[in-house]
Amino acid sequence: MHKSILLAILPLAAFAAKEPYTWPVTGVVTEECAVAVSVKPMLYSATTQGREDGLRSELRVRDSKGRDIPYAFRAAKTRVVDEVKDWRELKVTRVTETDGRLVVDAEFPAGSSNPERFLALKVATPLTDFEQSVEVSSEGVPLASGVLCDYRKFADLRVTEMPLEASYRRTLTVTFAKPTSEAAAAAFERTIRENGEGKLEAKSVRESVVNRPFRIDSLSVAVPRTRVRFEAAPQMDVLTACTVETDSKAKKTVLETSVFGLPMTAIAVNATDRNFSRKVAVFRRMDARWHPLATGRISAVNLPGEKKSNLEIAFGREVRETAIRVEIENDDNPPLTLETTSDAGVGLPLTLKVTQYDIVFVATPGEKYSLVVEPGADRPRYDEAILGYIDRVQDPVRFEIKLPLYDGDDVLNGENGPTAIWLTTPFDVIPFISVIVFVVLGLICIWLIKSTNPPKPES
Repeated sequence: MHKSILLAILPLAAFAAKEPYTWPVTGVVTEECAVAVSVKPMLYSATTQGREDGLRSELRVRDSKGRDIPYAFRAAKTRVVDEVKDWRELKVTRVTETDGRLVVDAEFPAGSSNPERFLALKVATPLTDFEQSVEVSSEGVPLASGVLCDYRKFADLRVTEMPLEASYRRTLTVTFAKPTSEAAAAAFERTIRENGEGKLEAKSVRESVVNRPFRIDSLSVAVPRTRVRFEAAPQMDVLTACTVETDSKAKKTVLETSVFGLPMTAIAVNATDRNFSRKVAVFRRMDARWHPLATGRISAVNLPGEKKSNLEIAFGREVRETAIRVEIENDDNPPLTLETTSDAGVGLPLTLKVTQYDIVFVATPGEKYSLVVEPGADRPRYDEAILGYIDRVQDPVRFEIKLPLYDGDDVLNGENGPTAIWLTTPFDVIPFISVIVFVVLGLICIWLIKSTNPPKPES
């Protein structure tokens, strides 16, 4: 094991080891409601390794009096807010034909809440095969112009909406360039002439044109409406330390690391080379042997006119393993250059793609909570009434795990504790420290794996 790596981050492990199975939770509510805590990697590392669903069985949520609080363990969701169109039909108040144009006056329906702005105008018409120029104004002020059309005799194209980016107006004037539209009649006249010998002398076809009034069934405007939806949270990237060895005889680079039962869906090899394509095999450790888990190919091209990169090996499902082995086939190429140094001074050649989960429970006003992992505990069984309520809450209040080095807004600096390497990072310190602690445990487990001289992978 690389001793300098351990020495750089061992103080963090010491802080984490004071209470290895208990983590306070930050956050207080003023009224009873559902709250959610993001599951961090160190929670998985504290559970019984190799146990199926170890965290779900051994995790407890406790209040300040030490009482267990019912909770749900569920996949994290992201709140997505979209602006969608809400169509409101206008009331037509007057229709006139002026200077060869069709002018329609309309007003926003009374009795409905007035929006801040309009997004679009829609004209409902039964006509087909037309092209119509449209201008929209309000009290003489031009607001928008556009073209509506139906070209179905040529292609499957019909446009009856046009942009109308304008602030709210009570009345609108919509002017159409053509009060009538022309269309070819379905019938046509054909004339055939023959000469005296009965031979064809001439043939003519004459199509007739029909003028149709531009019929308007209704006018509608689109106003903005906020729509909230929830979708699966993006995968969490967990950088992990590995042992890296080059097998010259087998022409392979071999990486091994402990993953503590994290719910992984893929891994990414953090290679820095510019142009390569290598076959990769991933193995999982089970029954003291390495068993195949997934295969794939990683590649990167950075040449003039072509730039692409794919460094991930997907598993096709969520897997929870104690350790993984990654074999990169080099053939006769030089070994790939891997990320061997991070901002924390730690070698992090692999990135684990991990499904994000939440711990959701009902919090009471003013109460403080903590997360506790009890190795070997049975899976808890809670009241269905509470679990049903929690399941229906889509957007709970967010609480966070408080790590020993983090106390509200006060982060220990280099003078009062270990070098605060995380202060230079642009992201949230809590997940970052969690990953660092996870790395420490991973390095220790790697050393243990190596010390037992594990057998070669199964073919």
